[in-house]
Amino acid sequence: MPYPSFEGLADIPQMPSTDPCSRHLLLTDSSCCPDPRQYVLGEKDEDGARCVFWRPGHAASEGWNVGIDVSDIADDLAHLQRNRGLQSANLAARVGPALAQVTGYGPARGADARTSLVRQLLVAAQDLPPDLHLAFARACATRPDDQPTLTARLRDVGTHIKRSTEVARRRVTDANLLVASRLMENTKDAKGWFLHELRSHVDLRNDSPVYRASYTLVVTAPTLTHVTEMISLPGDGTDLEPGFAVSGSVRLDAVRRVHPQTWECQMSLDRTYGCGELIQYTSSVRLPDRTVVPPMLVMAPRRDCRLFAATVHLAGLADQVWVLDGVTPPTVTDDEPTGPLIDPAAEPRPTVEFHNLVPGLVYGLRWTWRGRPSP
Repeated sequence: MPYPSFEGLADIPQMPSTDPCSRHLLLTDSSCCPDPRQYVLGEKDEDGARCVFWRPGHAASEGWNVGIDVSDIADDLAHLQRNRGLQSANLAARVGPALAQVTGYGPARGADARTSLVRQLLVAAQDLPPDLHLAFARACATRPDDQPTLTARLRDVGTHIKRSTEVARRRVTDANLLVASRLMENTKDAKGWFLHELRSHVDLRNDSPVYRASYTLVVTAPTLTHVTEMISLPGDGTDLEPGFAVSGSVRLDAVRRVHPQTWECQMSLDRTYGCGELIQYTSSVRLPDRTVVPPMLVMAPRRDCRLFAATVHLAGLADQVWVLDGVTPPTVTDDEPTGPLIDPAAEPRPTVEFHNLVPGLVYGLRWTWRGRPSP
């Protein structure tokens, strides 16, 4: 949850543990944690044919990734690329089941489904050799002004790389396998969903701060009925009795302590969700006092994420505040500002919002304490 950590920050350096206010919490997008020591269809074709560390964890789904392999995804990519590709008016008919499961594509997401799919494919292809990258991007028709047929787009690729259209077609086949492999790799730790939007908020005016988060998840499993979140608190956890609550499309079934510092929250969904559908819910965790609050509210998405918003009511406790707008994980622990400054006197309740986050980079608010927060 928002008392920092939601998705792949196991490589962020540990802050000095001598000062409880320096403990870092990060809000990442699914199943990693800051400290690895502790927590760790039928369109016709043209050819006729890781502190509070709140992290969403396991999901109960039937058939997640069963029977899907790289060749299935590559076949779906080839089907997608025919005719107008990503620019097709009926994109749902172009996206096969394997590709939908590894990208979370679904018509229920509206226009964002197309935008998200384009982003994910380009990210998966970004490290390909230049000729393969060009061939893949043109074959998929990632740009609105791309040619309306695959043959025409391949002819353009051949002209650009000074090869025949058939060679360009083989380049696309090679690229599809590589992109499919990377998409599959991205889902190796998947739990049947990924984070689409996250809005987090904490009010430090309260003696017992409550971290609240509103989630929108994209389902990638064929069916999804339950989700589980793991919540870890700083210190030895001996005397901690945090309060947990959820609302929206989930029901809190059980909370059990699985470690002195860690609680498992099991939640059932209000119905069975299918691949590409959105799940929306809110959650909160109440901390015993302000001494365990870290000087940050941040997130590092592991996969495609459309929006992250963070709001902190600093209650006059911060000396300086700055924005982390897509920085590398080690930067998070710097006590010297590394981004645009916010005057806490002029903005005692700063809010930042980020769109189309880059997987693996860190976003949010960072500050230094004016003085050590009192309980």
